[in-house]
Amino acid sequence: MNVKDMTAPFEILGFKFGDHEYAIEIGIVEMIVEENQITPVPNSKPFIKGVMNLRGRIVPVIDLRKVLNMEDYDDKKDANIIVTKIDDSEIGFLVDGVTEVLWVNPDEIDSGIKVEESKYFKGVVKKGERLLVLIDVSEFINDEVNEI
Repeated sequence: MNVKDMTAPFEILGFKFGDHEYAIEIGIVEMIVEENQITPVPNSKPFIKGVMNLRGRIVPVIDLRKVLNMEDYDDKKDANIIVTKIDDSEIGFLVDGVTEVLWVNPDEIDSGIKVEESKYFKGVVKKGERLLVLIDVSEFINDEVNEI
């Protein structure tokens, strides 16, 4: 399921930045790992946190806060890296913590909310009293990461 084609129920992975929840489509998630040793890469784009060794594979790690123009957060004791795979690109996204996997119906998504700072926001998912901002990291990878 592609976030761009939200006509049938699909699963999302929830994660947090501070007290706010966000989500990405589960189909691109390969695994979730605790934040481990990230090696900085000199002269890289500002959103690149560095690279990590994941079972013998070198995986770039993106600071999703920087992609979304968010302030940094000091308390990262529960930080995770969401490792995604789109086409042949394996990319890790650093988040403050992962919450859960949820099923979403198209009628639970309000895509009328537009955020000028980021074209990667695809809408807001309402689950009961919870609001999760849906992010299309596939589009980000196609726009930014393939140029690295």
